[in-house]
Parts: sequence; structure tokens; C-alpha cells
Amino acid sequence: MKEPGVTSSLHEAIINGWECALVDTNAAYLSGPITTGRRYVEYLRNCRQDPTRLDGLRKRNIEDLLSAARRLRKSRNRIIIEPASLELPEWTQKDYHHLWERLIERHAKLVIFMPGWEYSYGCALEFLHAFRQDIRTETLSGSPISIDEGLGALSEVRDELRAESQIEGLANLADRLDNVISRLRELLQPTGSGGLDLKVGAANLRKDMSLDLLAERGFNVAQFISFVPENGRPRQAFARVADRETNADFGELRSALNELLNASADNSINVRSYEPHNPQSREFIYGLKSVEDAALAVERLSGEGLHTIVNETIDVSDGGVSGVLMGNVLEFSPDDTPRCVEKPGTASLPRGLGRELLATVYGFPVELTVPYASRLEFSLHPSPRGWRGTNIITWEFADEDRLTAQPQLRWPNNFSRMIGDKVFGLLVAHHLGLPVPTTTVVNRRVAPFSFGRSTGWGEYWIRTAPPEQMPGLFSTYRGWVDPFRILQTEDPDGTGIASVLSQAGVRPVYSGALIVGADGEPIIEGRSGTGESLMLGEGRPESLPDRIYSDVEDLYVQAAEALGPVRLEWVHDGELAWVVQLHRGATESSLLQLTSGEANDWVEFDVGAGLAALRLRLTELPKDTGLILRGHVGLTSHVADVVRRAQIPAKMIG
Repeated sequence: MKEPGVTSSLHEAIINGWECALVDTNAAYLSGPITTGRRYVEYLRNCRQDPTRLDGLRKRNIEDLLSAARRLRKSRNRIIIEPASLELPEWTQKDYHHLWERLIERHAKLVIFMPGWEYSYGCALEFLHAFRQDIRTETLSGSPISIDEGLGALSEVRDELRAESQIEGLANLADRLDNVISRLRELLQPTGSGGLDLKVGAANLRKDMSLDLLAERGFNVAQFISFVPENGRPRQAFARVADRETNADFGELRSALNELLNASADNSINVRSYEPHNPQSREFIYGLKSVEDAALAVERLSGEGLHTIVNETIDVSDGGVSGVLMGNVLEFSPDDTPRCVEKPGTASLPRGLGRELLATVYGFPVELTVPYASRLEFSLHPSPRGWRGTNIITWEFADEDRLTAQPQLRWPNNFSRMIGDKVFGLLVAHHLGLPVPTTTVVNRRVAPFSFGRSTGWGEYWIRTAPPEQMPGLFSTYRGWVDPFRILQTEDPDGTGIASVLSQAGVRPVYSGALIVGADGEPIIEGRSGTGESLMLGEGRPESLPDRIYSDVEDLYVQAAEALGPVRLEWVHDGELAWVVQLHRGATESSLLQLTSGEANDWVEFDVGAGLAALRLRLTELPKDTGLILRGHVGLTSHVADVVRRAQIPAKMIG
């Protein structure tokens, strides 16, 4: 019996058609927002009186779905079914929900969720239905979405929307998401977690017991042998050594350490010490090459009543990262251990965005399927390592009942410096759902990787990405240029350029940039064509058509919702505004005042002299001296950006 309001005969015809085409196939369903999602939430916050923007957000949601479906069909070589192509004006949302649930139930072997799915009631229903039917759920990159992770993401959005319940529409969406959350929790009651449940028996475990539990439940761990102090002497407890029996007894201490040292890829081991019921580790000894040195360390620490874990040394400088996943916070850094989170410079991202970004850079799904209310220390490596020989190693797991930390997505950070400031910004833009042209990255430390979407324009640009933003310092080329020649000629010592990018060109109807001014409002400038003259300070901004201005403003609204104030460079092809650079932060700029502050003296600089001359002048500028730029340039130009980054008082005059 059909639900009220459902168009029964047409539904049945479509379902019968699917039976002809999809039975016994390995089909996947792509779930993503169409009428709601992040863009809809931002619309309710800012643009409720403008119905044209509501139409535009739906169009952009559909474009994102169709583009993702095309990429998935190529990369996964399987049938990908997307809901965006089916449009029937007389249908209600309930009609669509019922139809796609039937499809998932009958034919989907996998449901893939677009970024921001947790802001969509329809996607939330599809997550619920996939779980009810025991169908695997994944992100675009292939990382699994556990039931616990899905519940955590939906709950965070519900709470976010309820905090703004005074805004019409947000409270309603929060209530609908809450309904799905309640139904998910009801399904969990009879069966436990519905997936990998590390909480059972994991509370208050010693560190080595926690590692053993992780290994038992299918996680990869570094090869290790643990010891407990007994009358001041070490006694072996747990062991995970490749090609040896689980928890094999290696006998005498030195014999055990010799087995571990021989099994390690780098012929090196570490010693970690701790008190059994204290979550904080004590002394940590890294990179021991001698069995005797390791044995003496274990004996000394055991004599102090400490437990020890001896594990193989995993090179933290192999181009991978180490970090911590806790609740909705994923933090990591290259060239360090998971303790990097206690130091400045660590990248901090929302759980889903962080996993997707890492999966894009390293080329494999980042599977960290632990309960939402937990803390997991991990490391990720370009080459398989550890007991199971996979790319991700887990180091420590603990339950966390109180999760208050929130991600702080800022760059530059240690990871953005490794891959290049420009690369990191574009990756963030891409995974936030902003249109980014297809980009292939040649990095000094990581294998080449690609992201973005096709622009349909047969041209490529070669761009350089320094570790931190250096406006206009290194070359940009229109057309193909050997990236290795660029690295050799422009950065022979390997410190100035982190990556070289090959980026698909966008048909340049209009191009320009956007910054946030001193008043907190976006300043959008552009010119017809490529906009190179604008960015180099060689041409003045032009008046932009309303459509172009509005589309670029929409890019800003979507980025600012996730990041706060941003700066971006854009190209508009007449149909769509594309992001070609993204950076965080506002500026102090206004129409005539580039930066604030007083000076004892002022010197003039003619902007026509170019960027190189400007940089030289800035290095020669006496203390307490300000700069007057003669000649109009855009507030968004590289000239203006170089002056702002110099942090000196600066004005513009005609």
C-alpha cells in the first residue's frame, strides 16, 4: 500500500524500469542535497527575501551532484545512480523520498554521500534507510561513514540550527533532522553499535590492552611487544609482530626485542612508558638501533614501576602525517608523532572534511572508523607499514564522554606548508563544494594527486605554490610548461616552491578577486578577460554585471559559512564562477586606506614600476615610514596584497 500523496502508477513504472536495468548489478546511489543542504541554510540566514537565490542554490546543488556522478563513474567503474536528473514538477519531496528509498532498498549495494549531506533532510533519510537495510555508506573518496559518525554529524548540525531557532526555517529543519536521529537511535537499541564497537570492554584499559583490542578488531598497529613491571622486572604481556602468532611468547626480554628489531622495516624501535591508569605517557625513547640499549631502557623503566610498550620505529618524515581524531576534530601534522597536537602549527579540520582532504592527497580512503565519542591517535603513510601492512597505523584509543573541542580550520599550518598554501586552500574549497577547476599537483614530498572538476575549456595553466602565500613572486604560465624546469630554475634550493600545479583553464569572460574590507563586507573587483593586469596592478577594476557580482558573492557566502572571512581569486565563464585561489582572513583595506596605522614620514611609490620594484622598496623603507601608492590599483590586486603583508601604513592616491 502506497503512502498518501505518492504517485503510485508512475512510481511503479519507474521501479519496473529499474528492475529491467539494475537487477544483479553492483549499483551505487549518490546522495546529496538538492533543495536543502549548506547552501539552503545559508540562504535562510541571509537571503530569505530573494527567491532567485533559492533557485540558484538548487541549480548549483544539482551541478555538484552531476559532476560528482561523472567523476565516480570514471574512477570506480560502476553504475552510479544520482537523483538530480529526475525532475517532475507535480511531485512533492515525499514522492521523491519514497522513490529513492525503494531504489536503495532494491538495488543499491553502496550509498555514497556528498559533502554537507548532514544539512539535508532527504540525505539524512537516505542514511537512515541505508543503515536499516545494512548497506555500506561512504564518502566521495571511499572512506566509510559509520553509524556512530553519521549520528555525530547529524547531531552537530541539529544543535547548530537550534542555536539559531529564531531564524524562520532553521528550527523546522533541526526538528526534522532530530526525527531522523531518534529513529536511528531506536534502530541501534537491539543490536548495539551497528558496526565496530570499540567501547565494549575498552573503558579504562591499559595502553597495551587498548592496542591489542584495536588489532583484534581489525585495525593496523605498529608492530609491538609490551611489558608489565613485576617485582621491578619486565614481564611480557602483549605482542603483535608480523608473521608471528598473535601475542606470541618470545621468552627472555632481549630475545623478544631482537625479534621486533629484525621485523621492523627501518631496523629501529622505540620505548614508551606509562602508568596503567594514567592517560598521559611518561618517558618516550625514539629510534633505538641496539637490542641492548632498548633492553636497558625497559629494565630501568620497569624498575620505576612503569609499564612499557616497545614498538617498531615508523618514519614520521616519509611525507605522511600523524595526528588525533576526537569527536568532530581531526588534527594532524607532517614530520611528527601524534603528540604534534600539543604543538603550534597543527592542521585542525572537521572530521569529515579532514578525512576527505587526506584521502585526496594520498590516494586511498582514510578509514578511521572509531566511535564518535572517542580519541584515536594515528599516523598515515604513503607506503604500507605496521602489523597488517596498511597505510594507516593506530597508536592509542580511549573513550571520551565529554567532547567540547571544535576544529579550528586555519592556514598556513605545517601541512599546508608541505603541500603549498595555494594547494591547501583549493583543496578546502573543493571539499566545501565550491567549483574548483581540475588541478593536478606535483609536490616535492608527496606523489602527484588531482582534484576539482572539468571546466570544459581546452586550456591549462601552470601555477606555483609556495609554502606560504607570496603574491606574484613566482611565475604563472598560460599553457603547458615543464614543472620540473620551473622548480630547477625558480627554486633551485627547494625552499621557495612546495608544489607546481597544472590547472584546467576556465573560459575567462570575467576574472578578479574578492577580499573582506575594514567594514567586514566583501569587496569584489574584476575585469573582462583573464584579469592578469588587475592582479599585477597594471589595470583598474571594471564595473561588473549584476549576474557576475552576485555569483561571486555566492562563492563568498558559502566559503565564509565554513571558514569565516576569506580572500579568493575567481574566474567566471559566463555560466559559473570558479575559485582559482582561496585564503582565510579579512583585511583593513578601504577605498583609499590599504592598511591602518600612523607614520612619521611618508614616501611615494608609482605602482607602474611593478611588483619586483615594490618588494625592493618595502625592504628599504625606513622604520616608522608609510607608503603612498600613486596610481589606482585594485584593493584585491597582488600589489595591494604585498603591501598589506608588509604590515606598514599605506594609502593610495590617484
